[in-house]
Amino acid sequence: MPTELLPVAILLAIAPGYMTIYFAAHGRTGPPLRPDLHLVLKSLVVSAALLAFVGPLAYVNLWPVRNDLSSHAVEVAFWMVAIFVAVPFVAGRASRLIVQWVDTNSTARLAKLFRLIVPKPIPSTLWDWAVIEGALEGKFVVIEFQDGHKIGGAHGPPGISLTSPEQHGLFLAVEWELNQNGIPTKQIPNSAGVLVPLDRDVRSIRIINAGSKGSKPDEQELRNEGREELGAKGNRPGKD
Repeated sequence: MPTELLPVAILLAIAPGYMTIYFAAHGRTGPPLRPDLHLVLKSLVVSAALLAFVGPLAYVNLWPVRNDLSSHAVEVAFWMVAIFVAVPFVAGRASRLIVQWVDTNSTARLAKLFRLIVPKPIPSTLWDWAVIEGALEGKFVVIEFQDGHKIGGAHGPPGISLTSPEQHGLFLAVEWELNQNGIPTKQIPNSAGVLVPLDRDVRSIRIINAGSKGSKPDEQELRNEGREELGAKGNRPGKD
């Protein structure tokens, strides 16, 4: 195969599978399709499965006239549309109907067999979205627990965040002291970081913009928080 045709060949190998995945996911709620390596590999696998089914039929029809395809433009166009549009559409929609039936009849034998072969994916969470989208990078995070206790620190390397399917968790490499309103005020001396398992005891995770250098919270926000702490009567925090 000429080198210049290699990108076209790769695109044609991916296209049927991608179209199938697109039709299967179109209109669903949840994260959109991402043009990453994971999607490419899934598209290749689905393409191979589709071509294993449709390829022999196209081969039987077109191979006898392979030397005179220009005279059989209708047949060629038919198989192009079938392979790249019609079959992916039918397969994608059929997969949605199958999944809906399995979810509705989860106790049926066929449904159990299907889930044995194709395990139900773990649904993504709001925490997964925040980590994947980078909503926490370069920010301060304050984790509040059900009992009112709070832990805060700077998010980012060398700290890490664990997402699904692992148990959600967070390692803040730089831990900060918090004021009464839960705003980081200064770094805790000698702290080597804090490990935070994100389980049901967590009430909320607050995200706070860092300063221009990323070394401390926004100064204007701290000033505003300080004014709130003074109170309407001018009392300082900690005094009755």
